Amino acid sequence: MGFRASCDVKLSGACRHVTGVVGASMPRMWTCSTCHRQFTRKNQRHACGTGHRADVLRNRPPTVVRLYAALEELASSLGPVEFVTRDRYVLLRGHRIFADAVIMSDALRLAIHLPRKARHKLFIKVAWDRRHVSHVAKVRALDELESLKPLRREAYEHSVSSANNVPEAPAGATD
Repeated sequence: MGFRASCDVKLSGACRHVTGVVGASMPRMWTCSTCHRQFTRKNQRHACGTGHRADVLRNRPPTVVRLYAALEELASSLGPVEFVTRDRYVLLRGHRIFADAVIMSDALRLAIHLPRKARHKLFIKVAWDRRHVSHVAKVRALDELESLKPLRREAYEHSVSSANNVPEAPAGATD
């Protein structure tokens, strides 16, 4: 067991925002000696630091800021999540990236990475690679974001599972 925590840690000029259960069992992780971030693969190629929340929200309308805050809250309720921000992009990471968001002027473009193809009325694009199937939605309202919660939970659970099976390309899936 662990306890719930939320903190901002200053590392090498970047802010690492981690929220979730501290002390929960996790597989052996490699830690970067420069930025102290943890990864499932030793010597994982990465950009040190995680960026700043304020940078991705700068000059965004209040509706988009509220959507992003709700995304953070919902993602953080799943367990330990690292938010990596660069410019207008945000990666949501358990042990692996399970979702990413692009902060647009009027919406969030949310990509959810699942081990299978799923259907949802908000999906505008579905693509797969050797590791997962990415489902892209343009989210403009809180109820739309809430409707994607079960899929974000599935993606998070897949990202922290020790057996990340490689999905097969869905038959005839070209959408």
